[in-house]
Amino acid sequence: MQLPGQETGEFSWLINIAFFAFIIIMSLYGTKIQLWQMLKQIEAGLIELKKMAIESRQTAIETFEQYGKSEEEVATDIDRWLDYFTIMPVDLDPAGVLKRLDHILDERRDRFQEFVSTLAPEATESQCQSLENTLEVTQVLGLIFRIVRHFYILGKKTGSQIMIMQVHMQMPELLRIAKAYFDALDAFSAGKPIGDGIGPLSVTKFAREMGATPDSYVQEVSREVGYYPVEFEERTIYAVRATGPGGTVGKPGFAVKNLIEQNQGQIKRIVTVDAALKLEGESLARVSEGTGAAIGDPGPEKYAIEETATNNGIPLEAIVIKQDEAAAVGVMDKRILDSVAEVIERIKAAIRFRTQPGDKVILAGIGNTIGIGL
Repeated sequence: MQLPGQETGEFSWLINIAFFAFIIIMSLYGTKIQLWQMLKQIEAGLIELKKMAIESRQTAIETFEQYGKSEEEVATDIDRWLDYFTIMPVDLDPAGVLKRLDHILDERRDRFQEFVSTLAPEATESQCQSLENTLEVTQVLGLIFRIVRHFYILGKKTGSQIMIMQVHMQMPELLRIAKAYFDALDAFSAGKPIGDGIGPLSVTKFAREMGATPDSYVQEVSREVGYYPVEFEERTIYAVRATGPGGTVGKPGFAVKNLIEQNQGQIKRIVTVDAALKLEGESLARVSEGTGAAIGDPGPEKYAIEETATNNGIPLEAIVIKQDEAAAVGVMDKRILDSVAEVIERIKAAIRFRTQPGDKVILAGIGNTIGIGL
């Protein structure tokens, strides 16, 4: 190719041939070259996912074998359990689906507890709860690896451009989530507090300021959940949290429901405190307020709070502490810990300005209580 007035070079015809050959090759094979590049990038991600899955399995084995069984026994049982699955209830007829879902989730939790107690016979109850979390993280990492591998092999086998592109586009997010859970293994295996525990921690700190002690904690108002009965400026506060210090969330929604039923007509406000997913660009540990039930369960717990509050005309208030996935499942960041003071001040303000002396208030700290004692 040349502009008018330019002299023809000695090798200009070679350049023209090369140029047109490049256009033809890219027209015929450009898509295949692009797919090859995508497959190579997916392969690199798969290698990293496989490494995390293998290392998390080994961490789980090393953690469990401290509680009474040999490495071979632990490895065999964990490999069997990593394939454990839960089938969600049919939702074509939505009537009663949450009740059925709650039943299935209870059964799943029972099976987890049975497996962990069998595999770690020398572990205490709180240690078993933390071991459950370790096992769940290992399951998640293995599941992510197997799903990505499935679509990679299927896309490569069928040559489906759409399938390969979908996996390729989601790979950075999948790697980010997997890395967050992989880094959290240290917290779960060692029983350290995690970012998601900011709700129970804040409620416990509030109750302690009001004079609560571990002995004043009322056990099992619902499964693995109790409360501190405390007084604040002539109001009675039921400070609800999972028991801990094992890794459990319990069933705080049903705890709130039971307390409302036990104090028929006397509960005037429900305040929930929980971690919430922050937006990119927002600062970690930012405290925000809103209306509704701040609880991130699959449905039954939140429904229990909303239905009971609606039937009794009780306002719902939420205080959340913004975090990303890595902070929520990882060892609690100092910035999240430092937000407790602000959370407590907002709790006090909510009770002071929106309730009257003599009222009863439910304050529920939602989250995983691993490493957070009474």
